[in-house]
Amino acid sequence: MRFSWRIILLVLTLVSLTALANLWLTNYQGRLLHYKSERILAETIARSLSETLVQDIIDGNRLRVIDQLLRIKNSDIPIDFLYITDESHRVFAHSFERGFPRYLLHNVNAQESSGTRLIGKYQTDSGVTHEYSSELIPGLESRLHIGISQSTIEAMQAENSRRILLFGLVILGAALLLAFLLARQIVTPINRLTRAVSQSGDLKPIDFDGLQTSPPEIRLLAETINRATQARQQATHELENREKNLAITLNSIGDAVIATDANGIITRINPVAAKLTGWPEQQAIGETVTAVFPIINASTRETIDNPIDSVMKTGETVYLSNHTTLLSKDGREYQIADSAAPIKDEAGNIEGMVLIFNDVTEQYQLRESLIKSRNDLQAIMNNSPAAIYAKDLEGRYIFVNRVFEQRYQLSQQQVVGKTDAQLFSPSMASKFESQHKMALQAGKTIELEEQNLVDGDNRHYRIGLFPLRNDSDEIYAICGISSDISERVQQEEMLRRSQKMESLGKLTGGIAHDFNNMLSIITGYAELLEAKLAGQDKLIKYAAEIHRAGLRGASLTRKLLAFSRKESTEVSVVDINELLKNQQLILEKTLTVKYRLELDLAAQLWPVNLDSNDFDDAIINLAINAMHAMEAEPGGLLSFQTGNLTISSIESRILQIPEGDYVRVSVTDTGCGMDSATKQKIFEPFFSTKGEKGTGLGLSQVYGFVERSSGIVKVYSEPGRGTQFEFYFPRYRSADERQTAERSAQTSEPPQTADATNRHLILVVDDEPALQTLASEILNQHGYQTLCANNAREALEILRNTDHIDLVLSDVIMPAMDGYQLAALIREHYPKVKIQLASGFSDQRHSGHEDDSLHRNLLHKPYNSADLLQRIRQLLSR
Repeated sequence: MRFSWRIILLVLTLVSLTALANLWLTNYQGRLLHYKSERILAETIARSLSETLVQDIIDGNRLRVIDQLLRIKNSDIPIDFLYITDESHRVFAHSFERGFPRYLLHNVNAQESSGTRLIGKYQTDSGVTHEYSSELIPGLESRLHIGISQSTIEAMQAENSRRILLFGLVILGAALLLAFLLARQIVTPINRLTRAVSQSGDLKPIDFDGLQTSPPEIRLLAETINRATQARQQATHELENREKNLAITLNSIGDAVIATDANGIITRINPVAAKLTGWPEQQAIGETVTAVFPIINASTRETIDNPIDSVMKTGETVYLSNHTTLLSKDGREYQIADSAAPIKDEAGNIEGMVLIFNDVTEQYQLRESLIKSRNDLQAIMNNSPAAIYAKDLEGRYIFVNRVFEQRYQLSQQQVVGKTDAQLFSPSMASKFESQHKMALQAGKTIELEEQNLVDGDNRHYRIGLFPLRNDSDEIYAICGISSDISERVQQEEMLRRSQKMESLGKLTGGIAHDFNNMLSIITGYAELLEAKLAGQDKLIKYAAEIHRAGLRGASLTRKLLAFSRKESTEVSVVDINELLKNQQLILEKTLTVKYRLELDLAAQLWPVNLDSNDFDDAIINLAINAMHAMEAEPGGLLSFQTGNLTISSIESRILQIPEGDYVRVSVTDTGCGMDSATKQKIFEPFFSTKGEKGTGLGLSQVYGFVERSSGIVKVYSEPGRGTQFEFYFPRYRSADERQTAERSAQTSEPPQTADATNRHLILVVDDEPALQTLASEILNQHGYQTLCANNAREALEILRNTDHIDLVLSDVIMPAMDGYQLAALIREHYPKVKIQLASGFSDQRHSGHEDDSLHRNLLHKPYNSADLLQRIRQLLSR
């Protein structure tokens, strides 16, 4: 709508509203005046009649009163009726010609107060009538009732309203004319200013020549517009410069930049972003960022949610993962690193988003290659048989491999960042710290051999330590590679022992051969002397003693020859149980009544192939050694136990015994035991702990017999705990039995493992790492979870820090606290935990224990997987 029409409309509206208000106010005031005039008229008539009619009313002259009432009614006054009531509230006189109307009777008898007041409104044939009542004679009850006609008055008011309306229309017309003239006067200068602005062009100063006659306000407005135009022109130039600078900046940035509005519609995109996305700038602007910037996970190839939603929702900067791949429009793929940030106004409202990303494909490939190399190196080191670790210059661990974790029962998370003093016992920490200092001081590779590297472990280790250097050839860490060479040391020891035995065998063989020659001469001439000295009893007796001594010497040389031979000459298939039963009486005589003998012989023992005489000699030798070991403890026990045993692949690796079926013979005494140094030498020829009482050949002969029998001997001993010899003789099979066994092995199904869903947690406690590892691997392969402890103290610590352990498998003989003491503490503090003890010694000191079931159900070492699993299942099923 044009401005002039708006002015006219405004003036018309104001005048109309004013006229309507005036008309309403006039009518309102007229009505108020009308009501006041009616009351005044009624009061005036009442006062005038009270002076003229009082006497007639008192005298009862009704006709004169009626006549007077009729004259007033018939006058020009708008009165419909008049009537007077007396003190009895009866109609005394009225002006009705046809009788008093019924609709007024209710007011005749009404009790009325003094003064003049409106008492009724009626609709009659002549229109609306208002009835007023007024006291006529003071002190008397006579009242004058006046009916005033409204029709005449309303007619007069209507006439008055018409005149007012006509006057209002005249004023409205004048107002319209005035509004037109005023609008013209106001709009004309504005139109001139508009034409001047339009003629001056965009952002140009206004020409004032046509505005000289305009009002001052218009000229001021023009000047203001000129100043605003100049300011706008300057701001526009600055904005254009900023836009150019922004465009130059965006185009010069090495990163890709995309800007959007609040709806995710692209408003800007720089050339780098256009190149990476494959969208030209003209095509990209106006598109959604989702369409232009599709991204997926490089590893899973799954679509990644576009960052705009997160930015718009949270109002925070969002960084995408390092595995983000951008799918370009032209089909190329780029690995990108990107971030998205909100664009906010001064009030903090989000107006859009800016997305910044760059091509890191090369870095990504290098990083992936580095990660792969690191993972490969980690896998290589984790699968290395050696324990590998690295420590910084302060001695803090920065890396360990899986073998290190298994050896020390520590996870990488527990080790990294810690020092030796924080992880190990003082003796172990001191040893490791000393090695670290030696490597730092040497500044080159050094090699060490250590025994007892782990507390309670008698294994041998070769340790290689070398420095790690940075690009500046500065040492920043020390790497250590610790290999378990116990098997090699043992093999070397066995080789040395075999060489000694071989040398001794050659020596004894040669000596025995010469002795046999000399003894043959001695016994031969002794026989000749006996034949020639017939009748000379005394000389015959001398010759007989010489002959007997020669025979004894021959017997000794036969033993020496047997010691020197690699194989027995009288090998046969035997039942070891029968051999032990046959030797029982001799063994009891050897032990005397001071010591007890116990035979625990398994039923249906497999046959073996060996020299029974050699076996008898070995048993007697062991019995004699046991008797000497138990001299300080009268009432000691020597026990023999036999059994069938199948060595699995796991047991073979741990126990260093070839896989297969064996007959196990365990010989255990309760003597003084041996330390580790003594155990290493017991099979060496001429080594003896008995002083002058022993020759040192007994156990050497036992070792030679076992080797000739293709068997294996293991020794377990603890100072003060006794000694156990474990002999493993291969099971003898006939040709038919071997073929049957081979066919059975080919067709047999693999052994069933425990239900993997029933994940019982078992704590294995053993101070012998090899047996600890054996038990753990057997249980793990059959579906159980395991934790390991080297001693009772570690076991109690694990029980305190673990929510639920189902069963504890513990060795009996351990330093500081034995298995029975550990079991008592577990029963006291963890009554729901089941306990299985294992031991290689027939130790009777715990029989009669308050929980004798632990001793009765003892698992004898070395156990096989079948025995172990059977015991575990039995305990867990209770």
